[in-house]
Amino acid sequence: MLALVLAATLFTAPAPPTDMTRSILTDVCLPYVTGETSDTAALEFLGFIETPAPEADTRTFQSEDQAHLLRLTTEGSVADGNLNRVCVIQARRGGFDGAKASVLPVMRQQGFTPETGLPADRPIWTKGGVTVSLRQNPGAAALVRVTFSSLDAEGY
Repeated sequence: MLALVLAATLFTAPAPPTDMTRSILTDVCLPYVTGETSDTAALEFLGFIETPAPEADTRTFQSEDQAHLLRLTTEGSVADGNLNRVCVIQARRGGFDGAKASVLPVMRQQGFTPETGLPADRPIWTKGGVTVSLRQNPGAAALVRVTFSSLDAEGY
């Protein structure tokens, strides 16, 4: 009987809310900056809509509820020895603490090294040419900036 009650509770309990910032970081930004993928399938799955971009080498997106904005940019090339890819997440809800709570577990799980001596409200993590930074200016949305530079990557 107890097993039936427990099973019923599990099936009727609401699912935890999706951590959109974490999903964007792991499913879009990190694969994009490392060159694993440049398609938009993950963005479509997450419900993002492409918006007009200010420059030819930039693509911009927004979530359906406009709580998250995203910018993807590629500059340079491997051939010229200076490839840079940038993914910027603008998290308009949850503030700095919410964004940090989303980013920190991913940085730990994927072996990123935190930069030391930085202010607590401007953390930076690095790994193999990829840099992830988090900041929030007063009155603005939290920004998660993920960059890759072939100049910082060994053997690229």
